[in-house]
Amino acid sequence: MRFHIVTLFPEFFDGPFKASLLGKAVEKNVISISLINPRDYTPYKHRKVDDNPYGGGAGMVLMVEPIALAVEAIKAKDPATHVILLSARGKLFDAGLAREYSTQHSSITLICGHYEGVDERVAEHVADESLRIGNFVLSGGEVAALTVVDALARRQQGFMGNTESLAHESFDQAGHFEHAQYTRPEDWRGHKVPETLLSGNHAKIAEWRKQESEKFNAD
Repeated sequence: MRFHIVTLFPEFFDGPFKASLLGKAVEKNVISISLINPRDYTPYKHRKVDDNPYGGGAGMVLMVEPIALAVEAIKAKDPATHVILLSARGKLFDAGLAREYSTQHSSITLICGHYEGVDERVAEHVADESLRIGNFVLSGGEVAALTVVDALARRQQGFMGNTESLAHESFDQAGHFEHAQYTRPEDWRGHKVPETLLSGNHAKIAEWRKQESEKFNAD
């Protein structure tokens, strides 16, 4: 899966895309990452990408033209890419969308907002849709972009060492959480691992895990 991230701060991603499973996925070409700075495409002097909002108000607004030119450059090389604006006003990104995008799209372009916001014409005429990762405001879209990349990347073949992990995790079914997990030691400061998990009886363990999952869902 190919990811293009339009961001004013490409250095934000230096660490995450070199560490842990994401870093290994990049090394193995399970996913590819390209970082595009709209300052490299702006037609305005001094690499300007923002301006005061029409109608007044605090803060600066990212202009449509630098972002549009950056996305057009991406599409010239990758015409099939699905363009997403990360915005607090967008559709909520959840496990269902992660499953959908990971099967329907081979390329995703993520536009990271910043400052007071993004010219609305980006949402209307440049992006295919807008997404948010929760009901809160971030200082920039980079954190949201990283979240979306991670959620989609881990569903690609070759990302997980054990693909069974994807079959039994939280939100695998709508509204469902994964069961509790335990490992050594069996007794930690008087808090013991449930005896069922130590029994070796796979049928009982499966039933216990089902009941635990239902308990979390009920909560």
